[in-house]
Amino acid sequence: MKNKIIIIILIIAVIALAVVIGFYFIQKNKSSINSVENTLLPTQSGASNPTSAEQSQNKLVTDNFEIDLPAGWRQTMPAMGTSAMAVNANEQLNDPAAQKINFRTYFAVSYDNLQEKSLSEYLQGVKNQLRQTISNAVFTQENAVTINDKAARAVEINLTQQGVNYKVLMILVAGKEDDVWVMSFNTIEDSWDEYQETFSSIAKSFSLKK
Repeated sequence: MKNKIIIIILIIAVIALAVVIGFYFIQKNKSSINSVENTLLPTQSGASNPTSAEQSQNKLVTDNFEIDLPAGWRQTMPAMGTSAMAVNANEQLNDPAAQKINFRTYFAVSYDNLQEKSLSEYLQGVKNQLRQTISNAVFTQENAVTINDKAARAVEINLTQQGVNYKVLMILVAGKEDDVWVMSFNTIEDSWDEYQETFSSIAKSFSLKK
């Protein structure tokens, strides 16, 4: 239950995380994706996709998993309760409200235990608690997917905080026994088309160790 609350906080606390991440990279600068499933993330005509050169990737590696980082993305200090986080450090957004809080598109990975629930049941519990916390959260495009031969469940979430419209992609991946790994990809709604392929590629690269 505790970890499920952390996952919900991770999704709804995009403002706080954005401020921390954005401030870090602004100060640092001053001092110096194939889809998961076509039905989940269809390619949008006219979307801005990375070129071959831009798709050169580094690995974010932990004791439990590894995941690809697209060019321009950097691993950063994970928020409390999360296993790993990475941010698009070079992102330039046109949304005034997002600029005001120095938001940067990012993703995070966290861990929990299913407690003998199915992925669908676990996801429903997260959705129920999130609805109680943010009344304007809207869930769309929920699908069963597969990540590196592991059963997974994906859902898109629209929500608004402090005048910023966010779009979140949450993917639950079944691990060993009752383990569940949760990937949360967060961007502003206006940038969603641009990031669909990137988020799909990152998610598809998620690989558990043993």
